[in-house]
Amino acid sequence: MKLVRLYRRLEIDGKKGKLTLKSYAKVPDNISMDIEASYASGSKETTQVSVMNLPAEDINYLTKGSNARVYGGWYGEDGSSNNVGIIMEGKLASPTPSTIDTSGKTTTITIVDGSDYDKLPEVKKKATTSRSISAQKTLDQTITAYNSKMNAQRRKWIDNHPGATSKQLRAYGHTIITKKNAFAKKKRQEYVKQKANHTAKAKVTKKTKYKPLSFAKNTKGSSIIKKIAKEAGIKIYKLKLVYDKKFTKGYTAKAKPMSAIKSIASQCKTPIAYPNGRLEIADYSKNKKSNFYLNYDTGMLGEPEPQDDSDDGLQHYQVVALFRPYFTVGYIFHIESTTLSGWVLINSGTTSITDDSGTSTLDVVDYSKYKKKNSASVKKAETKDKKTKAKLDAANRKKLKEKQKKRRAK
Repeated sequence: MKLVRLYRRLEIDGKKGKLTLKSYAKVPDNISMDIEASYASGSKETTQVSVMNLPAEDINYLTKGSNARVYGGWYGEDGSSNNVGIIMEGKLASPTPSTIDTSGKTTTITIVDGSDYDKLPEVKKKATTSRSISAQKTLDQTITAYNSKMNAQRRKWIDNHPGATSKQLRAYGHTIITKKNAFAKKKRQEYVKQKANHTAKAKVTKKTKYKPLSFAKNTKGSSIIKKIAKEAGIKIYKLKLVYDKKFTKGYTAKAKPMSAIKSIASQCKTPIAYPNGRLEIADYSKNKKSNFYLNYDTGMLGEPEPQDDSDDGLQHYQVVALFRPYFTVGYIFHIESTTLSGWVLINSGTTSITDDSGTSTLDVVDYSKYKKKNSASVKKAETKDKKTKAKLDAANRKKLKEKQKKRRAK
């Protein structure tokens, strides 16, 4: 397909309803719309859409937190074929996500990747414990409570009658003792009768607490992430860990859901990214190679340039090409140039679309070296965890021997 006509579409689910803006260089879909988007491994990014001459009634749709989707792509010469796809989806970023330049009447809309999960509160589960008290013990407690009540009543009577004689004190004390004995006799008779009829029941008390999510020993990282995400209502579009670490001591999620998920993902050597604005925790070395070959005939706009500012041990290259909607984090394609030739993986990038052009600036790494680095990272993590497990097992064996020794000593 020959790329000849840029297509852009913005959809916003506002409080007033759904707003759709299209730019297709054809009446009536000929709105002037510029798009600046970015994407990177490990962070949420923003997309800015600038629209010329947006009517005031359309601006009223732009409310904080509204869902938004940005699409883009190219149409062929006759309009029958296209490669249009989603660039990103997310939320409008601010209470007033539009600014109007009075000279150019431009409205700029800022959208943040995905849903705002960072503010979700810590997930806690309701835990109810039951305690059973025998009927005999309940009887004793009832009698003791009544006796305490009578003793308090006697002390109060004495305080209210400071001039009482010894005879009066003995008489009132006798009354209290008589009441105690009568109450105890009645309750014991009731208990004997219930016991004979097999109706004497234990008293069950329940206590409810709210505890953080806890996971058993040797639970895998993927299971922990799935459970936390499910309980918190976090949608993960793709979950494939580089190293599915077993947490030998178990895990307790004493943090906000996204903080806990990020911590687990980090220990599993896996980046968190938002391709097209959708949350992914994925091993991109396992992604399938695309069938796209980039060269000067298919949209490469210059020789790839080596970058010197990376700190991950990989050589990065900057590649500028005609925009494609499928360019995003983790996308694997083949490049053919003088500087670089072979399969590469996108680490980050930016998209710039105007009425006149659509380009993507990509940060890529050699795919085979990326895979090799991930493999080495897994082996290192496995070796470390094996040593940790060995130490833990040795400590447990030592404790067991000490217990056995104490039993024999008795």
